[in-house]
Amino acid sequence: MKIITKADIGLIIVILLLSITSVFAVPKLLATEGNGKEIVVNLDGEVIHRFPMIEGEESQFIEFPFTVNNVEYTGKLEIKDGYVRLHRLPDEISPLSIHADMGWIRESYQMIVSLPIKMYITLEDTVEEESVFDIIVY
Repeated sequence: MKIITKADIGLIIVILLLSITSVFAVPKLLATEGNGKEIVVNLDGEVIHRFPMIEGEESQFIEFPFTVNNVEYTGKLEIKDGYVRLHRLPDEISPLSIHADMGWIRESYQMIVSLPIKMYITLEDTVEEESVFDIIVY
């Protein structure tokens, strides 16, 4: 009496191959492209700037003005290959470089934060996805 047959071994191999490929395929399928995203700069809870995400191999820089304690400052964003990062802000308003050390973000669930001035940068999808579900549930 055999416990495992050749068909069982084949089925186990197929299941293992499918599970391994799904580990690599699912993140690729769920990730969205840079087009259709916006960079949103928030200061103290309100949106101060919105910029379109630009795809490109060359670094592109966007400078944006903002005011903290009635003093005008300029922030600098760097965009490259669908990623964005915030360059170092002046020491007067952000003494630690944690926001610059956060690095690059690409997905809408990631953010760059500068706590002393309550500034954060996020990515938002500009293309609204249609929901499969209705608002009304019976």
